[in-house]
Amino acid sequence: MKKNLSALMIAFLLIAGFVSCKKEKIDPNEGELITTLRLKFTNQLAGSAVPLVYEFKDLDGDGGAAPVKFDSIILGKNIPYICEISVLNESVSPADDITKEIVAEADDHQFYFTPSPGALVTVSQLNTDSKQLPLGTTSFWSTTLIPARGTITVTLKHKPGAKAANDPIAKGETDIEIPFKLIIQ
Repeated sequence: MKKNLSALMIAFLLIAGFVSCKKEKIDPNEGELITTLRLKFTNQLAGSAVPLVYEFKDLDGDGGAAPVKFDSIILGKNIPYICEISVLNESVSPADDITKEIVAEADDHQFYFTPSPGALVTVSQLNTDSKQLPLGTTSFWSTTLIPARGTITVTLKHKPGAKAANDPIAKGETDIEIPFKLIIQ
């Protein structure tokens, strides 16, 4: 009886040791802190014009303190633009350029651009991933002849292993979603 009890005690201790030493699984696609979303617009009619840059910056991420910068996007009427997006974590020094990771994992990410009905802008020709599905770190924006005010919501979705053609915006996890005021003048 004493031998069985000792063997049982040793087995219990070994099992407890294995369970407590079990390594925690790390999700390689775990979301990173996104503090800054930067949109750079290059006027396609003005050749060497200085690009327009607009930012949303919230240094502590979602929740907590209010954003320290939240620009309105101001574009000229009847002008085509190329838009390039940068996604950063500026809570660390030097800032972490998350855009590189998004491009490296393009098959699992997609930007969406949702203008309000009165915004009078169209967004098209998104850059693509390895499967020719939309990514959106660069895109083509075209404004109309009519001055307008509205919003355009920029949303980054994370869809590991689930991205497909014509995905609705509801599919996947939202990494960041920013409703920029949009002014066409």
